[in-house]
Amino acid sequence: MSQNRFVAQVGLVLTTLAWGATFVLVKDSLEYAKPFTFIFFRFIIATIAILPFIFLNKKRNFFNRINNSEIKFGLICGLLLFIGYAFQNFGLEITIPSKSAFITSISVLIVPIILVFYKNEITTPRLWISILIVIFGLYLLIDPGSGVEQSNDKYGKDAFLPNLGDVLTFGCAIFFAMHIIAQSDAVKNKINLIRFFIIQCLSVSLFAGLCALIINEPAIPWEHPQINILYWSLIINGMIATTFAIFVMIWAQKILSAGETAVIFSLEPIFAALFSIFMGVESFGVLQWTGGIIVVLSVIYYSKSSIK
Repeated sequence: MSQNRFVAQVGLVLTTLAWGATFVLVKDSLEYAKPFTFIFFRFIIATIAILPFIFLNKKRNFFNRINNSEIKFGLICGLLLFIGYAFQNFGLEITIPSKSAFITSISVLIVPIILVFYKNEITTPRLWISILIVIFGLYLLIDPGSGVEQSNDKYGKDAFLPNLGDVLTFGCAIFFAMHIIAQSDAVKNKINLIRFFIIQCLSVSLFAGLCALIINEPAIPWEHPQINILYWSLIINGMIATTFAIFVMIWAQKILSAGETAVIFSLEPIFAALFSIFMGVESFGVLQWTGGIIVVLSVIYYSKSSIK
């Protein structure tokens, strides 16, 4: 294995670890900032974090070179990403971090289903087998009869019961899948990735800011004694889990295959569950671990077909 290949794999694992940690951070942050407001600040910070890359770009008139494809795909991808995060954040207000992560991870399986209708692509038996396995895994994960009876669980013994948050998170998985397809189409066009990223982040912030104003979300309680939780969460989500993660992903995907990348990304819900347990906010029973691992294995089973 070449050194670059190893570094790429480690980089993606660290990126996936960062994404896994954000579920707990976002849920705790939603006590101080409502979903639209949190999304707004997260992507404003992500935009600011990418500005140094502009100065490293040796081309003059960087923004004067913006073309129609960058604007069009930036707005489309930004809208899909915004809706996906909106579903996820509203879902996290109700459900728990680990369930949110496991349900979100099935977006990998939703992509080929959408492509059947969007581009008339032919599916394989492996996809439908994976979907059936996922359904079984999710049933074990949120089985009403499998509640964890441990008092040290921050979210209570009924945390694993099915709820509206799970449904909203499934909506998140659908829109994340649509975003994957749209972004894949975008990079096939003549676009500058930095400009495309900036337009996408700013459009997410614009949509989130407008929605926050329209529904009149409560202001952030800046004087709250524990507001540092929100500060650190926004920095980690904006700079590390958004800007840094995307640039590592773009670099790593030039070295690793799509299948290898998908397999590494499927570790995200496992990291989310482990982080929740480490932080003492969740307690997993045998059925929850079994269901979660089944979901991950089904995603890996399908993803490995794209390695060939």
